[in-house]
Amino acid sequence: MPDTQGSLFDLDEPAPSPTAPVAPVAPVAVGPLVVAATDGSCSPNPGPAAGAWYVSPTCWGVAPVDGLGTNNIGELAAIRALLQAVPADRPLEIVFDSTYARDCLTVWIRGWSRGGTLPPSQWTRGPKREPVKNAELIGSTAALLAGRTVTWTKAKAHVTVRAGGHALNHEADRLAGEAVAALKAGRPVSRGPGFPDA
Repeated sequence: MPDTQGSLFDLDEPAPSPTAPVAPVAPVAVGPLVVAATDGSCSPNPGPAAGAWYVSPTCWGVAPVDGLGTNNIGELAAIRALLQAVPADRPLEIVFDSTYARDCLTVWIRGWSRGGTLPPSQWTRGPKREPVKNAELIGSTAALLAGRTVTWTKAKAHVTVRAGGHALNHEADRLAGEAVAALKAGRPVSRGPGFPDA
């Protein structure tokens, strides 16, 4: 008699419906951890803006913001550009200095979206139910976080490493600032080499 233990089929339970929704499967994190810093810049605020992410001298990227932006938009644009550049199956540590950007993507979005049931165009905040600023950018960036292995490391902005700053964050800040200066001067913005394995 054949051994039926470990069978793929359980005769005591009904087979799943072929039309039942299937939960998305998160990619398995493989390869070495990618540690990247993100930062945004704007001058004046609002004004020309850009975000940048930085891993190493040969692995970085810049995301200029179309039209007028803000520091917050630059920060979010940097995180979105990083998530677009690094393959989704790579574990990722994001070094950031904007609590606003991190909290938008990991905490506040749950309430704004009613647990993912509302599109960004319907997000509101506060007792007056005011529209959430930058909702579309937040929503599209949060979608790139879904299923990824990501940790967040807070760095103090514009201070030395000894005082709580982070060397990678300084580089991301420099790149974002250079991009804004280029935008203001009407010069082309260097978007960087990107992520080599992408």
